Amino acid sequence: MDNSATQEELEAGRGYEALFVPALFAPWTGHVLDGAGVRDSDHVLDVACGSGVLARDAVARSGQSGRVVGIDPAPGMIAAAQEVEPDVEWVSGSAEALPFDADTFDCVVSQFGMMFFTDRAKAASEMYRVTKPGGRLAVAIWNSIDQNPTYRDIVAVLDEHVGAAAADAVRVPFCLGNPDEAADILSQAGFDDVVFETKSEQARFPSSRTMVEVELRGWLPLFGINLSEEKIADVLIRSDETLSKYAAPSGEAVFPTSAYIMTARKAR
Repeated sequence: MDNSATQEELEAGRGYEALFVPALFAPWTGHVLDGAGVRDSDHVLDVACGSGVLARDAVARSGQSGRVVGIDPAPGMIAAAQEVEPDVEWVSGSAEALPFDADTFDCVVSQFGMMFFTDRAKAASEMYRVTKPGGRLAVAIWNSIDQNPTYRDIVAVLDEHVGAAAADAVRVPFCLGNPDEAADILSQAGFDDVVFETKSEQARFPSSRTMVEVELRGWLPLFGINLSEEKIADVLIRSDETLSKYAAPSGEAVFPTSAYIMTARKAR
C-alpha cells in the first residue's frame, strides 16, 4: 500500500469514517454484497472503497479462504481504512487503471463510487477486465437529488451560508440518478444481465445539526473546502431553520435515502 497521505488528508479520511459511515453508508453494504452474491472463498475487489466499510463487511462473507482488496484514489481514505482494518489489502489507485491482472476477482463491488469516476466508460471496462469469467458485479448509485429531498435541503443551506462551491460538492453524489445511463455504461463495457433495483434505507444522525456538520467536516475538505471553527459554528446555528424538521422526538435526525443497486455478470 502506498500510504502517502498528508495529515490533513488523513484527518479528512478519519472524519469520513467517523461521521458518514455509521449514519449513512453502513446500512447499504448488505444490498451491494447481496447483489454481487459474495460468498465464502470469493475474491472481492471494492472499487472506490473510501474508508473501507464495504470491504470490511465483504471480509465477513468471503471468510478466511477469501480475499478482499479495497482501492481508492484518495490517500487519506486508504490511510483511514488501514487504521480501522489493517488486515485488508488496501491499494491507492484509480478505477480507470486498476493495478490487477485480468480475470482476478469473483466479485467486483462499488458503493457510491461510480458517480466520481473521471472516465466512467474506462472504469467500467477495467472492472470488466479484472472480473473472472462468470464473475459478478454490483454497484450502488444514489438516485437523483429530487428523490433524496433531505439533501436538497442541505444543499440549500450550504448555498446560502457557505457558497456555491460547497453546495455543488454536495450535489455531486446525485449526478448519476438515471439508471439507464449507468446500465448503458456497463453494457458497453461487456457486462451481461445488467439490471437494477431501487432500494431505500434510513439515514440516522445524532441531530439535525450533525447532518450539516458531517458535510462541513467530512465531505467539503475532500474538495479542498476547509472552514474555520467559527464558520462551522455559525453555519450549524443557521441550519436549524431549514433542517430541524428532521429531528425525531429522540433528538436524532432520521430520514430516508434512495439509491439503486446495479448488478451484472461477466460471461463465462
